Amino acid sequence: MRTALACLSAAFLCLALPGVAGAEPSAKDIALVRALKAQTLTRIEFKETNLEGVVKWLRVATGKNIIIKQSALAKAGIEWQDLSYTVELEKVSVWTFLEDVIAKPYDMALTVRGNIVFLTSRADSHGKPVTKLYTISHITWTKTDFFGPSINLNPSGFVGEEYEPEKPVENDPLTSGDAVAELIKELLVPAQWEENDDWAIRATDRYLVIRAPKSVHALIPRALEKIASMK
Repeated sequence: MRTALACLSAAFLCLALPGVAGAEPSAKDIALVRALKAQTLTRIEFKETNLEGVVKWLRVATGKNIIIKQSALAKAGIEWQDLSYTVELEKVSVWTFLEDVIAKPYDMALTVRGNIVFLTSRADSHGKPVTKLYTISHITWTKTDFFGPSINLNPSGFVGEEYEPEKPVENDPLTSGDAVAELIKELLVPAQWEENDDWAIRATDRYLVIRAPKSVHALIPRALEKIASMK
């Protein structure tokens, strides 16, 4: 089970386009991310420069509209006004600089919408949560072992062995909705389920009620399909 889970996790990490918020990014969103990855900054040099100063320089250097999403960062407890950067780099892509140097070290994230790049919290980067219902009875059904009829030819009046009833398969981890819910959490952005109070999964043995951003909901049908294939 753990080996299969690791393979599934790796597969789902490849599904989301970094920086594009929502389940259905527009062509303009995707184009901007690609442009930022292709655009190279020849030289970057900052010494104890605050975040606002770095962003102002980037707007001029790149010609891109980059905005600090102050309310989202404050909600996540990130004191962006106090951040300071001392950096000296050459020939680095704009996206790499924004993501790996500016955002990730301080638990921030990037999103794009239209022609705007937002520097925001990880929670906000996923989008606003919505609630949806999913059927899981095709996963939680009880597997059984049973003995098939003998295929041997027997003489008249032969009395075979006593019938043995079906027996539930032992140690099947996918017989409860709670188990499926935990697997979903482990597969899809695992840290976020604990960090965000407005993300939730409630389970019965037939249904999952999931509250999460659209970008996460977009991955759930495939996740359930893959989990069912492990049965």
